[in-house]
Amino acid sequence: MEPTQYFGGVEGGGTHSNLVICDQLGRVVGKSRGPGTNHWALGIDECAQRIIDMLHTAKQDAGIPLDTPLDSLGLTLSGCEQESSNAMLAARVREKDGACAQTIYVASDTAGSLFTGAPNGGMVLIAGTGSNSLLRTPDGQQYGCGGWGYLFGDEGGAYWIAFRAVKTIFDDEDGLRPAPHPTRAVWRAISDHFGADTRADLLPYASKLFDKSQFAGLTAKLSKLAEAGDALSQHLFAEAGAALAAHVAALTERAQRAHSGAAVFRDGIRVVCVGSVWNSWSALKPGALKQLAARREKLNAASVISLAGRRNQFNFIADVVAVSAPSVVYIEIKDGRRADLFTGKSISLSNGSGFIVKEDGLILTNAHVVVNKPNAIVNVRLMDGSNHTGFVESVDLKSDLATLRIPVKNLPTMKLGTSADLRPGEWVVAMGSPLALSNTVTAGVVSSTQRGSAELGIRGKDMVYIQTDAPITFGNSGGPLVNLDGEAIGINSMKVTSGISFAIPIDYVKEFLAKSKTKPPPVSRRYLGITMLSLTENILLELRMRNPEVKESVIAQWAIWLAFRVFNLRN
Repeated sequence: MEPTQYFGGVEGGGTHSNLVICDQLGRVVGKSRGPGTNHWALGIDECAQRIIDMLHTAKQDAGIPLDTPLDSLGLTLSGCEQESSNAMLAARVREKDGACAQTIYVASDTAGSLFTGAPNGGMVLIAGTGSNSLLRTPDGQQYGCGGWGYLFGDEGGAYWIAFRAVKTIFDDEDGLRPAPHPTRAVWRAISDHFGADTRADLLPYASKLFDKSQFAGLTAKLSKLAEAGDALSQHLFAEAGAALAAHVAALTERAQRAHSGAAVFRDGIRVVCVGSVWNSWSALKPGALKQLAARREKLNAASVISLAGRRNQFNFIADVVAVSAPSVVYIEIKDGRRADLFTGKSISLSNGSGFIVKEDGLILTNAHVVVNKPNAIVNVRLMDGSNHTGFVESVDLKSDLATLRIPVKNLPTMKLGTSADLRPGEWVVAMGSPLALSNTVTAGVVSSTQRGSAELGIRGKDMVYIQTDAPITFGNSGGPLVNLDGEAIGINSMKVTSGISFAIPIDYVKEFLAKSKTKPPPVSRRYLGITMLSLTENILLELRMRNPEVKESVIAQWAIWLAFRVFNLRN
């Protein structure tokens, strides 16, 4: 039986911290609570000691001996944004207790909350003693906002709310900036929290007696006032809500600018809210929603002017081509017996298109592209420019379908969709080699999904076709008709006139491919052919030169022998 593994984690803020120990199954086996663990406020030595104290308490709660190290200990603490100071803190913890853990990881409180609450990307918004926010996109990019401490930031945090409450009282009394609402209830809360009778009694708490956590504790009393209906307290929390919402808007806008205006989170952003201030969400909500609405209007107004990012956002046809084009091939039929007088190369009889359906080299095309071509050599050119000789495997003249194979492995394949649920008006992309111009793309919509062969004047075929206005012409035959999911839903087959083209539904193709798998391999057949040859003076002379004693009766037999031919014809 394998020994139990233990993993510890600390979530540390400026006011208080929590430590939890879990086993390998994720069950909480021990926990403890302690004071704040921001090393910038405490110093690294004191911060490390507080962590050790909490760890020992949690080990005792879990029944783990103090000299038994955890398998790992993760510290996600307020103020741990710098790698250098994080390394110093981890080293100091290990110095104080060598048996604390085999491995120690240190990261910021935002990073820990983000990877816990939104592992696939999202935002963490901390509103405790201070405030901080971090956004991570699904592709791993990270953007931060706030978290600069009480001198430069902490907007929306508990200290920020408490400070603004005290400042509002001072400014109102001085006549510097009148308070928007009566101040009596808020002043009573301030006086009670600090034990102050006058404003002068508060001054030591801003200098030698300053304690950020103790100052931020006033916010809990203000929260109760807001719940009781005090207008000034509600106003202060609404301003805090607006400040926190500004963090969300700022990070969202930065991420969109970095991604050229494209939607970073298609299904909305998951925001993980951490910190005791969020317990007063009902008081924060009015200001937060108002701020988000204002920033959204600003962003929308800007987007009317700026077109940046629209190419990536709306070029859905290009996305289809990027996925599907590598599997489309150019097919050229050459005459194996005739050569061009100038180049010496085989004469081209016709050309068409096809697409790879199996990575082992199986290609789908129209039957009329590859059959009824005397002395034909099938040449296939892939998208990478390489040329290969193809061999026809299966043909169905009724449905005008054929497969051929090239001796190449690990090829990109076209995904086959379904034509049963195709709808008129649906966007489609026609791909192929019209007029021998390989890698050509045209787009249009489905005009009809059920155009019968009888309606088109085609006799002897009980089939239906997909009608599309995607332009196709000679050479497109055999190429795929693709939907916006990058799936082939038809094979381009016929052009009637501009804007009216037809494709064989892919459901016919699937039946054809299924039958081809069960069809026995082709049998090579040999034929004997005899051609009658007139005996000219030259032929008679040649025969007598070979054997002057030959009789006239044998000359006719030799002439027949000269005309004898054996042909090895393949199906």
